[in-house]
Amino acid sequence: MPIDRAHLHRKYGPYVYGVGREDLRNFVAAVAGGVPGHAFASGAPEHAHPLTWDEDAARAGPHGGLVAPPGFAAAFAIEPFSQAVADPALGLDLVRLLHGEQQLEWLAPVRPGDRLETTGEITRIDAKPGLDVVEVTTSTVNQHGRVVVRGVWTAVIRSGDPSSSG
Repeated sequence: MPIDRAHLHRKYGPYVYGVGREDLRNFVAAVAGGVPGHAFASGAPEHAHPLTWDEDAARAGPHGGLVAPPGFAAAFAIEPFSQAVADPALGLDLVRLLHGEQQLEWLAPVRPGDRLETTGEITRIDAKPGLDVVEVTTSTVNQHGRVVVRGVWTAVIRSGDPSSSG
């Protein structure tokens, strides 16, 4: 059954995330070839960008300190999307749900010590043969009220009908 379009513009959040130095370095370790949870003991991962890992290099860099890499937004900005697809009011079958796409637009640096608030809104509900599509647009602001990341997250839900093309 298609998703009720009455849920279009349903809002989620705000969700608060405190950016910790260890969180940032563990993320960088995980994506740059290091060992998460051992970020400080194991040294810099081979592919870590100096502005995300090396405090001296980051202090001398354009942002004056460590900054989060682009993928780090998934640690905090995905929460409204997660809540939307799990919202019982929408009735989505999570077993049939695929995370179809995400787009992130960075507007300002995210740093250790930042307090981020992310809100989201369902901005698209479509039905295609064998598929439903839900899109959630998010906005994250820091403790200064500055928008740091905007995101668009897309879920694709396959039909429960085994004879459908999806």
